[in-house]
Amino acid sequence: MAATPATAREAKRILSAAAAGAGLPETVLAAAVLEASRGVPVPARAERALRQAVHTARTPDPVPSSAPGPYMLPLQEDAEKALGLFFETRLCLTAAPTDPETRRALEDSLFTPCILMGQPCAPEAVQYTES
Repeated sequence: MAATPATAREAKRILSAAAAGAGLPETVLAAAVLEASRGVPVPARAERALRQAVHTARTPDPVPSSAPGPYMLPLQEDAEKALGLFFETRLCLTAAPTDPETRRALEDSLFTPCILMGQPCAPEAVQYTES
């Protein structure tokens, strides 16, 4: 823990989470961490709890793709234009499945809804814009 750079507020949160995870009072865990800096080993359950708390503090929370929130959405006209282009190129690819230019056009038209809707893959973006 001492080797993990953190602000005082972050360190307090990590220490509190680790103490709760180890089932120890914060003061006891803080004393154990202080003793560890002097070469005294930290109890195994406290060490595990500290590692888990540091890992949790350093791991960003994933934002679910279907999470409601104040996200910026594109203009309705832009989404409709992108979807229209996607459906148009999909029809062209159906008519000429071996044409590399048509395939490239379809891939380009798939990319635009992904960017507009902030979705990682095309099916989610298309589904999101159709709803």
